[in-house]
Amino acid sequence: MKLEFKNFQGKMDGRDLLKKAGTLAVKKESFVLGFLALVLIGYCGFLWYEYNYNYKWDEAQKQEYVRTKRSGIDFEKGKFEEVLSDIDARKDRYEEEVAKEKDIFRLNVKN
Repeated sequence: MKLEFKNFQGKMDGRDLLKKAGTLAVKKESFVLGFLALVLIGYCGFLWYEYNYNYKWDEAQKQEYVRTKRSGIDFEKGKFEEVLSDIDARKDRYEEEVAKEKDIFRLNVKN
C-alpha cells in the first residue's frame, strides 16, 4: 500500500484542527473536565509535596530561622506579675459584697 502525500497537502488547516478539537471537547465534555480536574489535583499534590518534603533550605538559612524564632520567645517576668496582680484584683472585686443603693422611689416600702 502506497501513501500519496500529494493528496494530504492542503487538507490540514489550523482553523479546521481547532474546530475539530472544539467539537471533541463539546461532545466529550465530562471526559475533558475530568482530565482537567486530574491535572489540577496532580499539580496541587506536587506543590504540596514540594513545600512539605522537598524544601530547599541550606544550613545557614535553617540556623537563621531558628535564631529569629528563638529571640521572640523571651519571658517577661514583669508583665507576667502585672497580669497576675490584675487577675487577683478582679477576683477580689468580684467577691466583694455589693452595697445596696438607696431606694429613691420608695418601691420597697414596708407597711
